[in-house]
Amino acid sequence: MQAVPTSVRGGTRMDRIPAPRALTARALLLGERLDHRGLGRRGPPLAGPIPLEEAGRGQAFAFRWGAVVLIGAGEEDAASLVATLRPRLLEPLPQPVEERAQLCLDPAEEGPDAMGVIRLRDLSLPRLALVAEMLARSALLSHQETALARSLDRLEPVVARLRRGRLAASPAGLLRSIGESLAARAHAAARVDTAASPELLWDHPELSDLHAQLAAEWELKERSEALERKLAMIRETSETVLSLIEARRSRALEVAVVLFIAAELATTLYPLFGN
Repeated sequence: MQAVPTSVRGGTRMDRIPAPRALTARALLLGERLDHRGLGRRGPPLAGPIPLEEAGRGQAFAFRWGAVVLIGAGEEDAASLVATLRPRLLEPLPQPVEERAQLCLDPAEEGPDAMGVIRLRDLSLPRLALVAEMLARSALLSHQETALARSLDRLEPVVARLRRGRLAASPAGLLRSIGESLAARAHAAARVDTAASPELLWDHPELSDLHAQLAAEWELKERSEALERKLAMIRETSETVLSLIEARRSRALEVAVVLFIAAELATTLYPLFGN
């Protein structure tokens, strides 16, 4: 099969990627961070994604915040690359979070079509890098959505007890839930702002329209805002429950103090009036 040429403006030619009707892009979130020092790079440097050499006949991009995206790579090539990157991961996930998309070369049209296939005018490195970054951000959001969903599941029994007028016996589980929720969102916010424009657009403003279409297709802004609302709800619910638990403990302490004083008084007065 003949390789697909790219425009001069697009940059490096993707000579290793043939021109099938569609290419599969796979985003894998592997861990918290990725040590990219010493990785074999391909093509000119890009702002954001790191284009890698090792991807078989496809193209791969690595991200410092723990993701890798493979485009047009086979299963064996993908497995080999992930195995190569795994020792470089900080806090690897037990199971990678995966997102997939279909790409199609279409010089006449660009952007997601009605079937969700991403049509691209060419397969230049910056264009593929933009698709890779947006897909990787979607995988990161999926990871956060799962983490917050677990926290909400843990809060549900606490809320159910409140409906019956009862409180949890111990706040330990609640505190763990709060900690996990805050950590998942805080770590992600420190890694990348999923709703912000990629740094790649600074050097390639001609890709702004494609960026806007991809962000809308994968609902990155809406999902990020939904996560913030859920996190705010978790915080408010947790603070309310913790306040009630603290109030209950304060009342219990007050009762204990009153009983202690009563006991002291009884001990003191008994010799005087006992007879």
